[in-house]
Amino acid sequence: MSKINKNKTIHILGGGPAGMSAAYYAHKNKCNYHLYEASNQVGGNAKTLNFDNFLIDTGAHRLHDKNEAITNEIKMLLGENLKNVSSPSKISFKNELINFPIKATDIISKLDLKTSYKIIVENIINILTKKAYPRNFKELAYKNYGKTLSELFLINYTEKLWGELSTNLDVSISGGRLKNLDLYSIIKNFLFNKKDAKHIDGDFLYPKYGFGSIFTTIFDNLDQNKISLMTPIKSIIHESNNIKKIKLKNNNEIDVDHVISTLPLPLLIRQLNPSAPEHILKIVNQIKYRDLKLFILFLDKESFSPNASLYFPEKEVLFTRIYEPKNRSPYMSPKGKTSIVVEVPCSNEMRDDSDDSKIYNDIKSFLIDKKFISSDEIIDYKVLSMPFAYPILRSDNNLSDVFDFIGKIKNINLIGRSAEFKYLHVHDLFYQSKQIIKSIIDN
Repeated sequence: MSKINKNKTIHILGGGPAGMSAAYYAHKNKCNYHLYEASNQVGGNAKTLNFDNFLIDTGAHRLHDKNEAITNEIKMLLGENLKNVSSPSKISFKNELINFPIKATDIISKLDLKTSYKIIVENIINILTKKAYPRNFKELAYKNYGKTLSELFLINYTEKLWGELSTNLDVSISGGRLKNLDLYSIIKNFLFNKKDAKHIDGDFLYPKYGFGSIFTTIFDNLDQNKISLMTPIKSIIHESNNIKKIKLKNNNEIDVDHVISTLPLPLLIRQLNPSAPEHILKIVNQIKYRDLKLFILFLDKESFSPNASLYFPEKEVLFTRIYEPKNRSPYMSPKGKTSIVVEVPCSNEMRDDSDDSKIYNDIKSFLIDKKFISSDEIIDYKVLSMPFAYPILRSDNNLSDVFDFIGKIKNINLIGRSAEFKYLHVHDLFYQSKQIIKSIIDN
C-alpha cells in the first residue's frame, strides 16, 4: 500500500449507504476525510427510525450474501447484532398467496388448467428457441417466464412500481433477481427437490436493531469531527478538470483535494460551477427518479403474516409491497405488537400531503376487506416520504455523455444508486468504496 499523503483530504458528499461505506474505508485506512450530509441523520433511504419503540426501516432492506469478503466485513462491524433470517416472501394475487420465487407447485395448484397449460407450452418453446439478448425488461421477463406468467405477475408489478411501460425499462432493474428463474429451473428444482434460489428473498442476513444500524454503527466508530450533519452542498467549483472547492449552504467554501459524490446525478451536475455544457444539462433534466411514500401501520396484534414481504402486482391495488419489520427481527416491535410498512410509488414530484389521509383510508379499507387486519387492531399510522428512492433505469437512457463529462474531472468518484444510476446493493457499495479508497491511496 502506498504511503498516504496526510495533507490531502477525501471529501465525501452524502451520508447514505454509499457515503457511509466510503467513510468506513477511509477511516479504516487512516485517510483524512470529511463527510457532508444534508439531513440530521446518516443512512439516507436506509435509515431505521424509532416510533414509540416500533423500529421502522425506510425500505424493505436486507443483506444477501453476494460477496463473502464484504459479508465478513459487515459481520465484524456488527458482531452478534447481525443475524441469519429465514422469512420467505409471497405474491398476493386474486386472494391467493403465491411463493416468490414462483414454484412449479404454485403453477399447478393456484392457477386454472388453461392458464397452466399456456405457461408450460410457452416455456417449452422458450427452452427450445434461442432468443436474442433482451432489449428491455419486458423481453427479459418473456424470455425467462413466458408471456402468460410474466403478464400475470411481473409486468403489472414492474409498471406499477416504476411508473413506466416495461418496454421502456432497462433489463438491469431486475437487480439480478430473474437469474436462474426461468420455468425450466423452477421445474428442475421441483423435480429434484432442490432448495429455492436463496438470493431472492427467503434467506438473508439482518441486523438485530434494523438495517439502518449498519450505518449508525459506522457513524459511531468514525471521528465525529470529520462529519458535518445538516450541511447541504450549495455548489461545486471546478477548474481545469479538477474540483477546487465545495460551497456549503451557509456560503462557507472548502478547498478540496478529492471528492467522492453520492449525490443524485442531476443534483451533482446542476451544482457545478461553472455550469456544465448545455447538452449535458439537457440530458440530466430528462432523468427521472421514482419516489415512495411509506404508510406505516402500528398494530395491536402479534403478527401480520409469516412473510418478510408481500407483493401486490394487480394494478387496481394502489401499493406495491407490504413488509413487516418484526419478521426481520423480533426486536423491531414491542412485545405482543407488530407493524407493517405499505409502499406507495410516486412520481418525481411527491404527491401532495393532502392526499395522505385518503390513501391511508384506501389502504386500510383494502386490508380490512381482505381480512389481513381488523379496524380495532390499528393503534396509529405514520407517513414517510422517500425522495429519489429508485433511479428509473430506462432502456433508452443515454448517459454516456454525462459520465464522459464527469470522467474528465480528475479528482472525483461517483458511487451509489442515485449517483451512478445503477441498481446497486449494499454489498456493491462496500466493495466499490473499498476499491475507490484504495485507488486514491495508491495514486
